[in-house]
Amino acid sequence: MSMKASYERAHRMMLERLPWEQKQRIASTMRHEGLRRRNKPFPTAADGHYPLVDMAIRKQKPFWLGQIMSGNRLASFVSTVPQADALAESAADWFNFRVFQKSNFLAKMRSVVDTMLLRGRGVLKITTDPFNNNSLVFEAIDPMFLLVPDMADDLDEADEFVHVQQWTVGKYQRNRRFDQSPDTIKSIRGVEQTDTLLQYVRDKQLREGITHSTNQYVIVLWEHWVKTDNGYTVYTYSPQNPELEIRKPFGCPYRFGKKVSLPFFSFQAEVKDEGWYSPRGLGELLAPLESYLTKLWNEKADAITFSNRPVLTADGEIPNAANLRWQPGEIIPMNIKGVQMPTPPMSYDEELAFAASIGEQQSMTPDFGISDLTNNSQGKPRTATENQRISALQSAGMNDNAMIFRDSLTKCYRHIWGLLVQFSSGDFSYYAAGNIGVLPESALHDEYMIFPDGAPDGWNRQKRLQMAIARLQAFQGNQNVSMEELTREALYADDPRLALKAFIPTNQKASSEAEAEALDILVLKEGYPAAVLPGEDHATRIMVDLGWLEKQGQTGAPVDPIARQRVQEHMAMHFQYLKQTDPAAAKQLAQKIAGAERQRRAAAVGNQLGLQQGPANGSAATGAGAHSRAPGVPAGMTPANSQAPS
Repeated sequence: MSMKASYERAHRMMLERLPWEQKQRIASTMRHEGLRRRNKPFPTAADGHYPLVDMAIRKQKPFWLGQIMSGNRLASFVSTVPQADALAESAADWFNFRVFQKSNFLAKMRSVVDTMLLRGRGVLKITTDPFNNNSLVFEAIDPMFLLVPDMADDLDEADEFVHVQQWTVGKYQRNRRFDQSPDTIKSIRGVEQTDTLLQYVRDKQLREGITHSTNQYVIVLWEHWVKTDNGYTVYTYSPQNPELEIRKPFGCPYRFGKKVSLPFFSFQAEVKDEGWYSPRGLGELLAPLESYLTKLWNEKADAITFSNRPVLTADGEIPNAANLRWQPGEIIPMNIKGVQMPTPPMSYDEELAFAASIGEQQSMTPDFGISDLTNNSQGKPRTATENQRISALQSAGMNDNAMIFRDSLTKCYRHIWGLLVQFSSGDFSYYAAGNIGVLPESALHDEYMIFPDGAPDGWNRQKRLQMAIARLQAFQGNQNVSMEELTREALYADDPRLALKAFIPTNQKASSEAEAEALDILVLKEGYPAAVLPGEDHATRIMVDLGWLEKQGQTGAPVDPIARQRVQEHMAMHFQYLKQTDPAAAKQLAQKIAGAERQRRAAAVGNQLGLQQGPANGSAATGAGAHSRAPGVPAGMTPANSQAPS
């Protein structure tokens, strides 16, 4: 396929999208510069702009970015081949470290989300840099710089599309893959335009920044992607000289799951009709309301100006009117009075709030500070019930859009993982949970199901924290629920750093508590009391105390009665705290101790039978102390029905 034929097809795609392009130019102007008044009623009239589109975008951006950052990691990994779960966890940690900490992924996604909200689509391009150790390269692409057939729903479904690239001359010369001959650079670089008529003719057919540039230090290139049976073939040429080959045609080198992976990923703000240009951004949705609000705002300012500086009339002719001064203490001749302006037929403030409320519903962005003017002309404030219902309905709509966003994010993460597997440089170290780990090479494969971590409503930190605490309290003491996982989730909902620093796994906490209790026993043996704190692991500490008492009984070593008493009292205090904080665990521990005591007694009876050739009249059974407690077990720890039967 010739470069000229490719250019002609791309130019046709550019002309077909002109209506969409014009809407985007207006939306961008409204957001950034504002639309000026065409005719001012008087020279000093207001010329403000009501920033409805920009306010809606700024309100919604945290929600969309929360879809990326609300989970414990960027993505969750589930292996489809048999392997230890720890390998999938390590793969997720390594992926999170490489993408979140070692690249500009999040910064580019902020731009992608912003463009998506403004234009309806945001596009992220993910490639690798072969000249920089195959590091990940993320590019946020404005859809204005993508020429796509209207019939294609997404880029991976299009037969062809063009990525318009702008290069500085210096950056172009540093890319060794491009033709570096001086004649080539001279023929494709920007040219300053001096002929006004020629410029007008060119602008009718061409687009500044897309087909050419008037900046002589800028080069515009078209990267033309054509779908083939085996993947894609990419042609690179300049629209100013399409017959000149800038780079040899090449295929798409990226793979995931043994299939070609296109490095472009689009995120759309809504799903409506089919077609690439179908999704509408907030710029298109709110443009009529922003124009109306701007008109109201300016006319309100004009009315205030006429009220503060009214038009004056006099009963007679005023000589030398230019000498009069409108200021305190001035003497004004004749009977001068201000013209009374009629009362506006409506309230400017109510009309502004009414139009803003329509924009709120259109963009699904709650604004609980305004009055309900859509159904109430008096503008009464909304009740708490109304706000709650509005929030629920709008949250449902936003969560539905979030699911669409997360689907695109899933494809994006899988592509990134494919690049890491395909172009791995051997650096498998990562930092997670306060520790440095190393990813085993056996975990580096593309047989994973990868999807974004967290949930669509995870962006709401307050709601997430409330739900985490409610779960923690609801399942407290439930043996079928892992309290460790619920505790970790509650800490992460409060502050992700707490989940990494403050959370102590059960096995690690038990070891530290056992060591601390052993030190307390040394203090108790000397006859000094040791404090029992509410936050300690009372069950672990009780078992340590029981172990010490059992050891003393088995070895027969002499024990100071005061030391034994101190340990028993200390253990009883632990048990009282355990009954208050976790009654089920206290009951289970008491039953466990009682069972161990019954086994000890049975063993003692068996030993006596073996030595005495059987007890006389059952004296051995009764003499074993069937109703006595285990050595050192406080009375409050042994349930009434836990004694061994006599």
